[in-house]
Amino acid sequence: MIKRRSVLAATAGWTIVGASAVRAQTWPSQPVKIVVPYIPGGATDTAGRVVAEKMTSLLGHQVIVENRGGGNTIIGMELVAKSKPDGHTLLLGTTTLATNAALGLKQPYDPLKDFQPISTLADIPDIVAVNKNVPVRNFAEFVEWVNKQPERVRYGTSGVGNQPHLWAELLRARLNLKMENIAYKGVADTLRDVLAGHVPVIIDVVLPTGNHVAGGRLTGLVVASAERSPLCPDVPTVAEIGMKDMESAVFYGLVAPAGIPRPVLERLNALCLETIKDEAVKKKFAELGFFTTGSTPEAYLEKLKFETQRWTKVVKDNGIKVEG
Repeated sequence: MIKRRSVLAATAGWTIVGASAVRAQTWPSQPVKIVVPYIPGGATDTAGRVVAEKMTSLLGHQVIVENRGGGNTIIGMELVAKSKPDGHTLLLGTTTLATNAALGLKQPYDPLKDFQPISTLADIPDIVAVNKNVPVRNFAEFVEWVNKQPERVRYGTSGVGNQPHLWAELLRARLNLKMENIAYKGVADTLRDVLAGHVPVIIDVVLPTGNHVAGGRLTGLVVASAERSPLCPDVPTVAEIGMKDMESAVFYGLVAPAGIPRPVLERLNALCLETIKDEAVKKKFAELGFFTTGSTPEAYLEKLKFETQRWTKVVKDNGIKVEG
């Protein structure tokens, strides 16, 4: 009886493994959908379409983008979290997988349990820049200038609680800077007031701010990346000014609903890595201010955990609150 049970258990195990392998071989059996949790237009949507186009070419099978904007990306993420975990519905995940949890926003899913990370795709680092009339030419001078002002220096961001704002608050606290945030509804409004001199400082991602630095309209002080941005190559990195642990970026990756079969996950991971190695994809991402990355599913999950913990502490320490 014991031997018979062992045989039956082994047979059942092989049946499960075999079925999983078959699903991987037959995937994809329908169009693969990448949900972008933003409205059409903008860098995130463009990145999703670049990835979908290249994946279509590599797979020989249609990969499409579906925009589901709203709710600080929660609407699109919920759609994917509750989809069938068969590899046909994916999410272009952004930093909000970490920051929404850090901000305590109500989410109808657990971002660390209800999604299966596949691979990171790209980062777009943060940047500090100032109006040309601010009498500083490097970050050390900036710190000295800020703390000599009789009142708090205002810095503009493109919204309360987004990743650049959280990094700005981490930087402010780290250096004990006498600054306060002026939050706008988008980077275009922020740039308008900084270029006009109404607000002296902008802290945001490197695009489009880096273009204004490269064009001589703003003074770039530091980029929060490991290497210099090709958009503004004269601006030093945080590592170059002695703050390597302050690297920070809005990051993108591909995720699936939890429970996706491992063989399908491995095929998708390989597909992601092949996609971002493509020179045309790299070129397009560079134009958007992105550095291509790539990772294992396990490394992507660890990144999400680290970023969630990092920004949760910043939110708590600085009393940051958003509606939602």
